[in-house]
Amino acid sequence: MTQKIKDFDILDVHVGIFNYRNLKRIDWIFAGLVLALALIGFVVLLSASRGTTAGMPYYLKQAAFFLAGLVLALLIMCVDSRFLVSIAPVFYLGAILILSAVILFGTSVKGGQRWLPVGPLHLQPSEQTKIIVVYTLAWYLSLIKDRVRSLPFFLLAFVIAVVPGVLILKQPSLGTALALGPITIVMLWVAGCRWWHLLIVLLAGLAMAPIAYRKLEPYQQKRLLSFVNPEADPKGAGWQIRQSKITIGSGGFSGKGFRQGTQTMLNYLPEHHTDFIFSLLAEEHGFVGAVIVLGLYLTFLLRGLKLALKASEPANALLAAGCVTILGFHIFVNIAITLGLMPVTGIPLPFLSYGGNFYMTTMMCVGTLLHVPVRKQLFD
Repeated sequence: MTQKIKDFDILDVHVGIFNYRNLKRIDWIFAGLVLALALIGFVVLLSASRGTTAGMPYYLKQAAFFLAGLVLALLIMCVDSRFLVSIAPVFYLGAILILSAVILFGTSVKGGQRWLPVGPLHLQPSEQTKIIVVYTLAWYLSLIKDRVRSLPFFLLAFVIAVVPGVLILKQPSLGTALALGPITIVMLWVAGCRWWHLLIVLLAGLAMAPIAYRKLEPYQQKRLLSFVNPEADPKGAGWQIRQSKITIGSGGFSGKGFRQGTQTMLNYLPEHHTDFIFSLLAEEHGFVGAVIVLGLYLTFLLRGLKLALKASEPANALLAAGCVTILGFHIFVNIAITLGLMPVTGIPLPFLSYGGNFYMTTMMCVGTLLHVPVRKQLFD
């Protein structure tokens, strides 16, 4: 069987490109954490749906997104990761073309041209680009191997991330573009790059920060200024941060109760079903509920890292590290924003924030992580 895996026998359903028997090797602890967080997301969105009369409620749509994402995750789990990594450059080029199409033909909503209408659907390709970059970097870093310690090969990894990042910034979507940075850094570190190469890049990034600030859109600059001094424009750029902190603080130790949140019910806090969903949770379920969710997220990420350590091949370790970074970045940044510890950048919270595009990316990461121990069992 090992020889067939090595030869990549497409005709053998047991060890070829697609193997449905991988589903028998699922990591039930990780799957249980995913289900727990998804159920919490449905409950919180059920509360966020109160007062909405137009269309299907948020929690029902989110349930549909979860089921679609679950199918996608299980399909990824059954497909040989080496095949997906080998065709990653094709997906990467496709992502570049689609991101360019968004800039040319995309739909503009709330000042951002990030959506591409495809029939009744509105796709946000920048979300899926994150995991496409993970697979492309896994392909590239597996190809160059120890040459990652050479500066030119090291820098080329950043070029791979920067090209789609620039197109995403054009939309503009600052938060999504920024996510590509940590992904690249972590995957380079796992690949064995020199630490001082990373230090040079980080110092260069800090040196370019003033130039980057001047290139931002006016509303993005206002968000950064309001983070430094929220009271400078309390009813404008500083409104979301102030209301988020008030909402979280009003929940106290045990919360106001399910569907009893006044700050969110009266719409003092905008976007409480998407970017500020954690604030809604903290208001209704208090410090206790927030700590439970944070504990689940921490356990979820640690389990993902443990799965990464089980990888039998370098490419799988890189894939797992990249996926954990995507999810960890979103969890940390989103919650930090709601607490007023970071500027508002529009980063959704995995499993809780409403939205189909990022949910698909989240479940693609889940499917990739579930596949990692499967590859190890095939070799054991």
